Amino acid sequence: MTVAIFLISWFGLPETFTINVVGHEAKVVKNWHIFFCVGSGLWAGLIIGFVTEYFTSNAYTPVQDVADSCRTGAATNIIFGLALGYKSVIVPVFAIAVAIYLSFSLAAMYGIAVAALGMLSTLATGLAIDAYGPISDNAGGIAEMAGMSHEVRERTDALDAAGNTTAAIGKGFAIGSAALVSLALFGAYVSRAGIASVDVIQPKEFVGLIVGAMLPYWFSAMTMKSVGKAALAMVEEVRRQFRTIPGLMEGTTKPDYKRCVKISTDASLKEMIPPGALVMLTPLIVGTLFGVETLAGLLAGALVSGVQIAISASNTGGAWDNAKKYIEAGASEHAKSLGPKGSDAHKAAVIGDTVGDPLKDTSGPSLNILIKLMAVESLVFAPFFAANGGWLFRQ
Repeated sequence: MTVAIFLISWFGLPETFTINVVGHEAKVVKNWHIFFCVGSGLWAGLIIGFVTEYFTSNAYTPVQDVADSCRTGAATNIIFGLALGYKSVIVPVFAIAVAIYLSFSLAAMYGIAVAALGMLSTLATGLAIDAYGPISDNAGGIAEMAGMSHEVRERTDALDAAGNTTAAIGKGFAIGSAALVSLALFGAYVSRAGIASVDVIQPKEFVGLIVGAMLPYWFSAMTMKSVGKAALAMVEEVRRQFRTIPGLMEGTTKPDYKRCVKISTDASLKEMIPPGALVMLTPLIVGTLFGVETLAGLLAGALVSGVQIAISASNTGGAWDNAKKYIEAGASEHAKSLGPKGSDAHKAAVIGDTVGDPLKDTSGPSLNILIKLMAVESLVFAPFFAANGGWLFRQ
C-alpha cells in the first residue's frame, strides 16, 4: 500500500502546487509532501490496529491480567479493565498526533485531509474484519440455541474471541479516521466562518473548549443509561413471563419472544432521540448565541475529548469480553486455574463483560458520530453564524 501511494503521489500529482492557507501566506506543496501526509495516516492506522490487538486479544498479557484479576471478584475485574482502557489510549493518541503534526507541517489542512484518506485506504480490510465480529458472535448464539455439541460451541467461542479483537481493531481505525476527518472539517469551518485564528487564551474560545470537552461525557451518559433502561425493562419482562406463563420454567411452553423484541426495538429508537438532539442542537445554539469563536472552541474540545473516550471505551469492553472467553476456553494452564464456567472467577468475568458491552458497542462507536456530525453541521451553518451569530455579545 505504501508503494502504491508513493507511485500515485509521484506520477499522479503535479511536481508542485499551491495551497491557500487562511490567515497566512499561500503554501507551496510538492508531490512527495502529499506522499508523506497520506503515508502518515496509513501508518498511524496500522499502529492503532496493532495496539488495539495487543490490548484486546486474550493471547497477550493485558487481557490475561484482567482475567487473573477475576480471582478476587468483579470489583478488581472492573478496576483492571478500566485501567487497561485508559492505558490503551496512549500510543494511538501519539500516533494520531504525529500524523497531524507531520501532515499540517507539509500541506496545512489539506495534508490532514489526505492523511485521513490514507488511514481510510485500508477500508475494505477494515469493513471485513469489523463485519467478522458480529457474524462469529451470532454463529455462537445459533449453536447455543440449536443445542449443538460442546465441541461446536468451543470452536464458535474461539471465533467469537477473535471477532471481538477484530471488531475492536475496526473501531480503532474508525475512531482515528474520525479524528483526522473532524480536524479537516474544523479547518474548513474556521476558513468559512472567517476566523483568522483560534486563540484558546481568549475567554470565548476557552469557554467553548471546556464545554466541548464535556459533551462526549454527556453523550456517553445518555447512551449508557439508555442501554441500562432497556436492559432493566427486558429483565423485568423475562421475570414476568416466568411468573405468569405456565410451563415456561419446565420448558414445555414457548416464551413470548415478540414482547422482548418489541422492548429492544422501541428502546433502540426512542432512547436515541435525546443524544441525537444534543448533537444536532448544540452547534446551532452555541453558534447563534455565542458566535463562531466559541463554536470553534466547542468543536476542538469535543474532538480532543471524544477521541480518547471512544478508544478507551472500545478497548475496555473488548478486553472484558475476551477475558471472559479466556476463562471459558481454559486453553492454558493459567486459564484452567481460574476455573470452569460457573466458578467465582467466571462469574466476575461475566459481570465485567456485561458492563463492557454498552461501552464497546454503544458509547464508544457512537462518539465518532458526535465529533463528525457536529463539525459537518457547523461547517454548513458557518456563514449564518458569521453574519448573525453571537447574540449575547452584541452591543
